[in-house]
Amino acid sequence: AEVVGLEITERSAFAGGAEFGATGAYEKITGRLRYAVDPDHSANRAVVDLDLAPTNDDGKTEFAAEFVLLRPVDAARGNGTLLYEVGNRGNLGMLSFFNSAPRTNRPTALGDAGDGFLLRRGYTLLWSAWNWDVAPGAGRLQIALPVATDGGAPITGRVAAEITVNFPSPCEPVAWGNSRGYPVQDPATATLSVRDMQTAPRQEVPRHLWRVGCDPAMGEADRTHLHLDGGFEPGRLYELVYTARDPRIVGLGLVAIRDALSYFRFETEYAIDTSLIFGISQSGRVIQHMLYQGFHLDEAGRGVFDGALIHVAGGGKGSFNHRFAQTTRHGSAHEDHQYPADFFPFTTVPETDPVTGAEGDVLARARAAGHVPKLFYTGTSTEYWTRAASLLHTDPGGSIDARVDRRARIYMIAGAQHGMWSFPHRAIFENCVNPLDH
Repeated sequence: AEVVGLEITERSAFAGGAEFGATGAYEKITGRLRYAVDPDHSANRAVVDLDLAPTNDDGKTEFAAEFVLLRPVDAARGNGTLLYEVGNRGNLGMLSFFNSAPRTNRPTALGDAGDGFLLRRGYTLLWSAWNWDVAPGAGRLQIALPVATDGGAPITGRVAAEITVNFPSPCEPVAWGNSRGYPVQDPATATLSVRDMQTAPRQEVPRHLWRVGCDPAMGEADRTHLHLDGGFEPGRLYELVYTARDPRIVGLGLVAIRDALSYFRFETEYAIDTSLIFGISQSGRVIQHMLYQGFHLDEAGRGVFDGALIHVAGGGKGSFNHRFAQTTRHGSAHEDHQYPADFFPFTTVPETDPVTGAEGDVLARARAAGHVPKLFYTGTSTEYWTRAASLLHTDPGGSIDARVDRRARIYMIAGAQHGMWSFPHRAIFENCVNPLDH
């Protein structure tokens, strides 16, 4: 794959041309990247269903994604380092994380730079879209991934959507987190069950008590919503199983990240000699998944990032490269245990699965290719309770400590919450949360 075109939709002085220390002024560039993917190239063969994608006259699969770039106006005054953030569900987070800036997906004014930390140090900052199911709105970055077909005929499959609520509600979407779900194709063949916890038996909800759709005015989106007479009860697990069609080729999102990094690192005149990647939670799991499947190497075999900060990702990877993947799903203490976010291997050195006998490690492909980036894993107590963080440095049974690759470091922020966006007060929780700023 490669970036074959760049369309700039806006180019302007960032923060009104304000200067950030020795780096000087920054400019903001937004637009769309156009990609063309060769399904037969060895670097792309791990993309599930890519062989079922539409192709152009050159035999390549095309798609496009939005991007945002903040760069020094005078590249020579920058530090030569590109810092790429894998956006969490389409959002831009690193200015808030590193610069203590207010959260916004449209950084424009001086206040959006926060304390200016990254800018005063001369970083070039890049975001681009990667996950197909991000709902549009509020400046969330969008990507248009192609649909897999069976020789032009639609592909269908069964999809499970687990729904749980904190407050009573008569209507809920089939996907959470500002995500788009697959529309229900045939409500007559769908089933809805409810249970109180993952290990409890499912109880089927009588068909006359629920229906697909809440507001016909929503059009197609109405088929991604579920109405329940009497409402959804807080804490209970509702599971809708239904037939969906037209699976997106979700693994191309990993390729999109890879090739955006490759393009801005190697193909532009932005004086970039080092590139780093950063991700929070879901986005950190994306980085882990890229390393596991070798998507940190471009088609030329070049490493597209030299180091990674993988923050509060726990021990997981994600639903990022299989048919009908729902990228926002991940197992938590109570919900979504059936989605493939946490799967063997977990460690950065070889390990053995005591159940299946399988052997492997997250960095096996990177090690074989001769390019293992420097890795920083940071996590909080939350990820040890709910996101399998201990599996980064223990055997799968949790009985002995595992070695850590010499290029990796693992840090724990004791007692902290998953993120600073959590409530600094009790809110709906049984106990108060820890407002520790990390």
